[in-house]
Amino acid sequence: MELQWQSLSLLFTFFLLLLILTRKAATGDPPKRLPPGPKPLPIIGCIHHLLTSLPHRRLRDLAGQYGPLMHLKLGQVSTVVVSSPQVATEVMKTHDLVFCSRPEILAAKVIGYGCTDVVFAPYGEYWRQLRKICILELLSAKRVQSFRRVREEEVDGLVLSIRAAAGGDQKHHREVINLTQKLYALSSSIASRAAFGKKCLRHERFLATVREAVKLASGFNVADLFPSLDFINVVSGMKFKLEKVRQRLDGILDEILEEHKSKNGTRMQGVDGRGLEEEDLLDVLLRIQEKGDLEFSLTNDNIKAVILVRSL
Repeated sequence: MELQWQSLSLLFTFFLLLLILTRKAATGDPPKRLPPGPKPLPIIGCIHHLLTSLPHRRLRDLAGQYGPLMHLKLGQVSTVVVSSPQVATEVMKTHDLVFCSRPEILAAKVIGYGCTDVVFAPYGEYWRQLRKICILELLSAKRVQSFRRVREEEVDGLVLSIRAAAGGDQKHHREVINLTQKLYALSSSIASRAAFGKKCLRHERFLATVREAVKLASGFNVADLFPSLDFINVVSGMKFKLEKVRQRLDGILDEILEEHKSKNGTRMQGVDGRGLEEEDLLDVLLRIQEKGDLEFSLTNDNIKAVILVRSL
């Protein structure tokens, strides 16, 4: 039986390599002027250079060899690595319009409602309008200041938990603290409270599901490196896992959306008769949706995508 599985694995690998080579030969793209970089291997390109627990250090070493603007062929995807402030300024500022779009990776398409969030949405009118909303409504100085109490309460809670773990009270014994996890939980909790308002049972469910989504989306997904081979997503099971998490997130966000919509008071006066300065981020997006002043229709899925990426 073991020999049979090995034979099937070898056969599958052979057909996979044959399919990649056939599609590559069929495209026949003309050679492009690319930055210097390590010579890619057949099929996998330069993926082998990043098979380490510290890929950022490997990129640093490669940049020292090939320069601050380097080309890596990762599977079928050409990637340009920038590793100096001067070149980064050229990319992010001088030639911003050329590089402003993001690749439509599987996790962004599934978790991000078809890449409709402000991070992965392609450059265009939709992205410009969404960016304007974020700058004027969600990230303005007045809006950030309105969440000061939320930040103070969450930081106080963090300090108290560290004090308790260090044996600062008589009810707890000293224990080791994973500060990385606590700081990540702090930032996630602040972001979700700013998005949804007060804490509730859904708040903890939401954060737990977001952590699961981040874990799935982190690292390399083979299908993203070989976009012409869509079936890899099905074979690997990654698409199924992401869709399952998306369904749970969708259910939680739908409940929160309906709860916010059903609260008393008009949206222009804020939820429960509060002023605009006391709105949470979801209230702001629902108010904009209700006014309908945008050049596109702001759907519930668009709102959920913005809130979700804001909470990551």
